[in-house]
Amino acid sequence: MSRFNRLYQLAFLLGVITSCSLTKYVSDGDYLLSKNSIEFTKDSLSIKKHHLDVEELSSIIKQQPNRRILLGFRFHLRLYNASNQKRIEKRIPLKQAKADKKNKRIELRNERKTAKNPSYKPMMLESRRLSFGEKLRSAGEQPVVVDQNKVEKSSKQLSIYLIKKGFFNNIVSDSISIRKNNKQADVHYLIKTGKPYTYKSINYSISDTLLVKYLDSLKPNSLLKVGSNFDTDILDQERKRITDYLLNKGYHYFNKEFVFFRADTSVGDAKVDLVMGIQNYKYKAAFSDTVLERKHSRYRISGIHFRLKPGYIVDKTDTIQISYKGATISYNSKLICKPELLHKQLSFKHGDYYSKQHTEATYRKLANLGLFDKVSIKFDSLNANKGLNVFIDLVEAKSQTFMLSTDGTHNEGLLGIEGSLNYSHRNIFNGAEHFSLSLMGGVESQLLYTESNDSLSSLNAILFNTVEFGPNLSLTLPKYLFINKLKFLKDHSSGRTEFTASLNYQKRPDFTRSMQELSFGWHIHEKKAISWHINPLIISAIDIRKKPEFEQQIQELNDQFIAASFQDHIIAGGLYSFEYNGQNDKKVKNVFYLKATLETAGGLLYRTHKLLKRPYDNTSPNSYNLLGIRYAHFQKIATDLRYYIPLGLKSKLVYRLAGGIGVPRENLQEALPFEKSFFSGGANGMRAWRARSLGPGAYYDQQNRFDKIGDIQLEGNMELRFPVISWVEGAFFLDAGNVWLINEDPLRPGGKFSSNFINDLAVGSGLGVRMDLEFFIIRMDLGIPIRNPSIQMNDFSEEFRPWIFQSYNSAVNADNRFYKLQFNLGIGYPF
Repeated sequence: MSRFNRLYQLAFLLGVITSCSLTKYVSDGDYLLSKNSIEFTKDSLSIKKHHLDVEELSSIIKQQPNRRILLGFRFHLRLYNASNQKRIEKRIPLKQAKADKKNKRIELRNERKTAKNPSYKPMMLESRRLSFGEKLRSAGEQPVVVDQNKVEKSSKQLSIYLIKKGFFNNIVSDSISIRKNNKQADVHYLIKTGKPYTYKSINYSISDTLLVKYLDSLKPNSLLKVGSNFDTDILDQERKRITDYLLNKGYHYFNKEFVFFRADTSVGDAKVDLVMGIQNYKYKAAFSDTVLERKHSRYRISGIHFRLKPGYIVDKTDTIQISYKGATISYNSKLICKPELLHKQLSFKHGDYYSKQHTEATYRKLANLGLFDKVSIKFDSLNANKGLNVFIDLVEAKSQTFMLSTDGTHNEGLLGIEGSLNYSHRNIFNGAEHFSLSLMGGVESQLLYTESNDSLSSLNAILFNTVEFGPNLSLTLPKYLFINKLKFLKDHSSGRTEFTASLNYQKRPDFTRSMQELSFGWHIHEKKAISWHINPLIISAIDIRKKPEFEQQIQELNDQFIAASFQDHIIAGGLYSFEYNGQNDKKVKNVFYLKATLETAGGLLYRTHKLLKRPYDNTSPNSYNLLGIRYAHFQKIATDLRYYIPLGLKSKLVYRLAGGIGVPRENLQEALPFEKSFFSGGANGMRAWRARSLGPGAYYDQQNRFDKIGDIQLEGNMELRFPVISWVEGAFFLDAGNVWLINEDPLRPGGKFSSNFINDLAVGSGLGVRMDLEFFIIRMDLGIPIRNPSIQMNDFSEEFRPWIFQSYNSAVNADNRFYKLQFNLGIGYPF
């Protein structure tokens, strides 16, 4: 099918969808639900502001309007309405008859095959194929018609919700506003909350003196306070808080049902006398239906049993059992790891009181070893001595894997192909040491630095002129090597020690670049949402061999910044990063993410050379070298802050603020190393610009030959994500940011960071699509610059301004670099 025909069909479908009436399938006398609104009486407004979540109230309403996407467009309803009901009804019998005819042939074939071979596996019968109209309906959304019964039920549910929040005397009324001219209606809910009931007193009813002692220690941090509003959600949270505390104090069989509350609302003046109590453990007497009570018991760990099972069926007679430091280890044929490794993952020992927290920590540490497909921890009580046997069942995972992968790339608007061969061994020394070796190779097209980027032909843009390959080796140990005695590494935290070595070779039209890197460090997982990466040693050596014409061009530019970016150098330093990922906490509604990274290099070497009074480098006065190569010297800090806000059931609003600063120091003052510099543009940043094509600041590069990099970055992003169909998500985005230089550069006027940096911010916007293919998400974004700060520095500076509505006319169109559309292809979400 030609591209023209595809575009024609798409345009035709969009035309049909947008032209369909919203009420096409709404019967006479019925009305399409356009909007629900919740309003409060005047005397309830202040109460609503401080105590009620309107979004939560809205979610209680039984009927919700049809989904809206960008700018309120009811895409799913229009998609449903684009179908033809009569045509669907006409085609269903035809398609069913066709399916029945085919299934008859399958049944006859199965009978013949089964008669000849009883072990033959019959072919599955096929179901009727859906017509195009049915597919439209399944992807779309049936019109939501106002139902008076559901409106009344919603009012009752809202009232029940308010009672649970302490508004015992609330009144909820509803009304429907009908617009007969377009067969649509709005439903209004009016809430009079009344005065909220508050706690006058909080007392306790507990007969077990030991539990009283524990509860007394919990009282200072209680969620229940005299004077606060009655709220069943807070009561549930308090019940869970008490339960979790006791589960960590040995009360293995305790659960939240033992915690009860009695609320007396008869005291008057909207007050509540609350009594919190804990019921005794109830059980039936032997050989009798009599129910007896006893105090809750604390249980100690009396036995620890590891039971290793392979991922395949093995005769139980092969089971071998050994003992190690009071724990028994049962396995079949071969023990896949050292006994001490299993024992080190325990956060409890023989004789300890049961603790839910320690049990969960043990589970996490065993799962993080990567040796097991399944981890299960069970307890069996020994009532005679209030002991617990712990049974830890471990199903072994496959230790070695090979994987060959290929992928297409789309970088800076240019195409490429890459592939990798990966070998992984999860248990190379029988101590859960993870060894991996990967060989990567690829070809892609790159713009030539010796020509203007904008002057390249489309043929040059699709030719594969760059080759890249290299091995990567890593070894990860499931322990903290050298730092295991530090106090802040708590017993329940998990971490790893990582060693990596890599070699990367890249042959480009203008130069050849090779990089060797060695690193060592620790990954510390402190809590569910907090982790640290500490790499005290990262050494990389970069060798760049430039072609004569490229070398000559750099010399002609007489640009120390560019020259420093393309010279041989060594980076010897460390990296420290902190990450908080609120997405790991499923209870949090609005998710917060923060990553902060501090990187430093060359400082220790420089001070050592200066202290020893070593000679300077021959080619660079006041600079030292290592192994004949000038080494980098800088400090760099970068942050990435994100905030995710759910909107309704499936939509989401995401904010991101990223920035950083890198300071080149004495031994390499001209610029940061190219690979450590900041840049803007590309699929994950300023999407209206190609990667490394924006900035620095308001600088305008007429030749547009070299990558635009800087020492400072500031970028803000906003993205609204909304569902289109089950596996496709749409997005509207707005990006603002740029990169700047720390020092003034006469060859880059306008590139230095200043107090007027706001005037240098670029702004871009656009639309995107995210397709969820289960294993990964394919992302396509189309962006356009809205504000281009480089326009104020170009040849038209006297006539034009940076905003698109100020500048977009025939003269700028003639030089369409400023406001052309930019397509980006990526994998996964940008942030």
